Amino acid sequence: MTPSRHLAVSAILLMAGFLACGAPPAPAGLHTDTINLILGDESFQQRFGRPPSVEDDEDLRIRVHLEYVLERLRRRSTAELSPAAREARARSLERLEAYLQRGEFPRNDGHPDARRPTFIDSRGRICAVGYLFEQELGREAAGAIAAGYKYAFIREMESPLLTQWAATTGLELEELEMIQPTYPAPAADDDEEYGPRFSLLDPFDGRSHIALAPGFLFDGRGDGVPVRLDLSTSVMGGCGLGAYAAVSLTKLTGAERSASALSNLDVGMAWGRSLFSDSWLVLRGGLLIPTGDEDEVGSSLNASVAAKRPSQAVLFQPGALGGRVGASVILGSAFCSSCTLRLEAGLDGYSAFYKAFQFSPRWGAGFAYRYQYLVTMLEIAGARYAESPSSRSKLHHSVGFALRRATGQPGFQPGISLSVPLEDRLKRWFLGVDLTMRY
Repeated sequence: MTPSRHLAVSAILLMAGFLACGAPPAPAGLHTDTINLILGDESFQQRFGRPPSVEDDEDLRIRVHLEYVLERLRRRSTAELSPAAREARARSLERLEAYLQRGEFPRNDGHPDARRPTFIDSRGRICAVGYLFEQELGREAAGAIAAGYKYAFIREMESPLLTQWAATTGLELEELEMIQPTYPAPAADDDEEYGPRFSLLDPFDGRSHIALAPGFLFDGRGDGVPVRLDLSTSVMGGCGLGAYAAVSLTKLTGAERSASALSNLDVGMAWGRSLFSDSWLVLRGGLLIPTGDEDEVGSSLNASVAAKRPSQAVLFQPGALGGRVGASVILGSAFCSSCTLRLEAGLDGYSAFYKAFQFSPRWGAGFAYRYQYLVTMLEIAGARYAESPSSRSKLHHSVGFALRRATGQPGFQPGISLSVPLEDRLKRWFLGVDLTMRY
């Protein structure tokens, strides 16, 4: 095994050590299948005259509960409270109403119970009590509570800071318990919020996946068809942090002389967090590790297919060793309820065996429109790199169109794509098939 492959194996093993990112489990003593530990599903019964069912929208259940509690707390007498406590109570209830109107509720994304309080979920969505706490003491303090008591009921939180804060809210601890909803596991259609998987852009978008994506290069030269096979996977933990890996294999078919080449290996960490409603930020950083396929035939074959996905073009630089950083902003419902806009930028710094250390910026944008189970995508992406050891680094752009079947359910999401390198004046194009499993 070559030293570079030893390094690749070591890096993959190192990544596994970071996957213990889940939140600490809450004590197992308390449990409820209702929306609230104190009131149960009283709010839903009062509103609709029946108990909630699995067909009822979860956000509706949460909203109905918070509206019910807000009205109930406002009706309570405050005659025994001091003026300062009455003012604090009114401020707390105003904040609770603002949280309710915002309508962003977390999900139980790691606890085995069907319903569980979730202080802050992996997408950064905060619970009702957490929001009141955050408005007074800030996000950093709220994050500290979530680190130790993410799935805990109020009475299970042995936090002096939380106890001190609660005494300043004008609300009793029992009233805070009445506010605290329980949350279900992420619904199947939560995947729609992140939008579809794009074909030209960075394959890592903050969701766990495994993908196999073959692509065929047609250039009219008659000397065979290079077939590029992209493999990528990511495993995201309960706190929004996870590991990823990507590699590609290219094989020349239909030619007198067979040839194949392996790309460099891309391994690292990714982190995703909600910015605001239907919008997310995804950051990633990792290592670019050479595989040892730097011979003339392999380099030429890799160079011919690098433009298929400009965001990954650096993987095809012979013997490149370095690092990668990138950021993506995903705007769900940016222009309409069925639309997704994704913008990304990144920078690769590497040293190839034949050149000094260099930087390769990359960027891209994609627009997707969903109609029932079919998603259409228009994308453009670019990067600065050298196509071969003898060429100079320059800008390369590709434009692409893709169709994907995406039901919004975690699972199999196949797609097809067509991409064209713009600098070649339409002399060559790529036909791709994408077999993606999201989970």
